[in-house]
Parts: sequence; C-alpha cells; structure tokens
Amino acid sequence: MSDAIAALSEAMRNDAETLRVIGQNVSNIDTVAYRREIAVMRSSFDQAADLARAELATPAELAAPVDFETAIDQRPGTLKASSEALHLALEGPGFFVVDTPQGEALTRRGDFRLDSEGRLVTQQGLPVLGENGHVQIAGTPQIAVDGAVRVDGAVVAQLRVAQVAPGAPLASLGADLYGGEQLPQGDSTARVRQGFLEASNVESVQEMIRLIETMRHFEGVQRFVRGYDDMMGKAISELGKV
Repeated sequence: MSDAIAALSEAMRNDAETLRVIGQNVSNIDTVAYRREIAVMRSSFDQAADLARAELATPAELAAPVDFETAIDQRPGTLKASSEALHLALEGPGFFVVDTPQGEALTRRGDFRLDSEGRLVTQQGLPVLGENGHVQIAGTPQIAVDGAVRVDGAVVAQLRVAQVAPGAPLASLGADLYGGEQLPQGDSTARVRQGFLEASNVESVQEMIRLIETMRHFEGVQRFVRGYDDMMGKAISELGKV
C-alpha cells in the first residue's frame, strides 16, 4: 500500500505542475502569437486508487515513474490588424526564423522592429533571418505575401518562412521561440501578412475548465490519502489491542 501512496503522491505533483502550465497559459493570453502548452502524461488517480484497493498491482507497477510532459498547441490564433509596417503575421502553417546565440530558432511572433544597425529584429533584439542572412531594411518596407521585402520598389530581402513536418513536436525555447526540425525551404504554404499580428491561441474558458478539473482531481487524491492515513492509524491501534 505504501507504493500506492507513492503513486498517488506522484499524481499530486503532476497536478501541481499542470496548474503551473495553466497559469502560464492564462498569463500569456494577450501575448502576441503565444502558443498554449498542454500538460500530458499525468498519472491516473483512479487507476492507482483501484489498484491500491484491490491490491492487484505489483510494487514495481505502482511505483513506476510517470513522466510529466507538455505539448505545444499548434493551432493558429486570429489575426488582428495593426498600423505598423514592421508588424507581420503568418497565415497558415509556418514560422519566422530568427538567429540566436544557440543557433536558429522558430517563432510566430511578428511584432518586429529595426535595431540601430537597420536589421529587422524581434522584441528581444534577435535578428530575423532571410534567405541571405540577416534582413537589413533602410526605409519603409513593403512586404509581399511570399515574404519578399521591397523598399522603393526594389527587393532588398526575402524572409525565410520555415515549416515543420505535420504533427512533429515543437520544443519550447522560451521567449516565444521554438525548436523543431525544419522541412526544406520552399515547402511552406504560409502567407506573410504585413500590418497584422497573430493573437494568442489561449481560450480563457477552456483554461478555466481545465483548472477546475485539475483542482478537483488534486482534492480527490488528497481525500484518498487522508482516508488511507486514518485507516492505517485505526489498524495500528487495533493491532496494539491484540
């Protein structure tokens, strides 16, 4: 039975981590192009409780660790109009590519700006990559749906729009950046929309429902553990009378 309690304790820890993920999603509901995270692989209280009551599982089965993981929800957010020429959004699957100290990274966040060197950069100052390296802009750009950047009618750069394989996992790198295996260039069907920003794909109602479910699950585990503790206390008390 102590192994059952260990499994239930793991379920409680997973619930606590799930609550952290939900809180992170809610706090980023207004973040440009934020992708919500989904908690997966939570150990099941119902299964552990049933096994504990029936004492059907071996100690190894009950104590087997259940890894907590998060997945990135890749559904797009809605596009909202902006009056800024350097605000870009992607319509369809795809990612902008940026240069980081650790190598290339992917992002959907397109509230770009120009740095002191005239490079197109993210809000964190990371250079946006084109087909020929960093994107340099001098003047007010016109950016076509295929990512061609024009100034005074002349093409000065071509934005890289990367795509990952359908269903391929994304790794969160923090600061709205992701890592993932890119398909060969030219495979992206995304369209660049100048003067638009993508909203977060977090739905507040969905997160609140998930929050309530997780809290109820956590409280159910607590009640089971308390009941088990009371049962053990009574058993020890009765055993002392024999």
